[in-house]
Amino acid sequence: MSKQDTDNHLAWRYTGSCARVILSLLDPSNHLGDVSDAYASIFAGNNVFLADIPSGSGAAVVSILSTLFELRQKSILPRHPLNISIVAGEISPTARSYLQEQLKVLSSHLEKQAISIKYEITNWDVLNSFSTADLIKKITISSQSSSSRLLIVSNFSGALGGSLNWQNAQPKFDEIFRHSRDLNSYAIWIEPQINKAKKTFSKVFKWFKDNFYSILGLDKNGPSEESSRNESQSESRHPITKEQFTVRLTIMKFDLPLEKAE
Repeated sequence: MSKQDTDNHLAWRYTGSCARVILSLLDPSNHLGDVSDAYASIFAGNNVFLADIPSGSGAAVVSILSTLFELRQKSILPRHPLNISIVAGEISPTARSYLQEQLKVLSSHLEKQAISIKYEITNWDVLNSFSTADLIKKITISSQSSSSRLLIVSNFSGALGGSLNWQNAQPKFDEIFRHSRDLNSYAIWIEPQINKAKKTFSKVFKWFKDNFYSILGLDKNGPSEESSRNESQSESRHPITKEQFTVRLTIMKFDLPLEKAE
């Protein structure tokens, strides 16, 4: 994306992207199954690894960190020491610079709630094998001491909506998901509630079922795509104008255990 495209997204769509991630974290209507529980399990404390792909200007990782800060500040979550190692992959240099600025500002605030972060923001092109190999290497190194892992994918249906793009990207996701397995590890994929996202999730669900169910010991006759894909919506207040807007999301959670399910 050009700088102009990135700036337009930041001005007009960034707030909605943040709101979707926060909705997935809080799940006020209890529509998202055990997604919120997965977040709670991962970010309870200790050493945690978070991969954000594609990170864009930081909607996912910034929303997660800001929400954890608020929940701890309001004594809703306990202030157990939490060390988060972050790897963010993004193709736009402008978006990477915006994320860098935000994490730099957030870092000192998070420390007040016993949250420390280390982060690496890297160039990643999902259609490039060498770029993906470099990303996986950074993920492997940064997650070595982590007891829990979260791979968050968001707002990717636009780029992957075409069949050719998904076909070319699929082998890269094979590698990323395989290298993201751990004792307490999940992938959470968040998209807007639009038809293109549903079509993308249909491809992603079939791919995950065909390639990972047997490896992870999951039942191929288990939950259907419809039951695995959750939707929710809520009213949200715009942080600048204070006006209300409706946020809608479609989401899938993937368990990535290190050992096969019994």
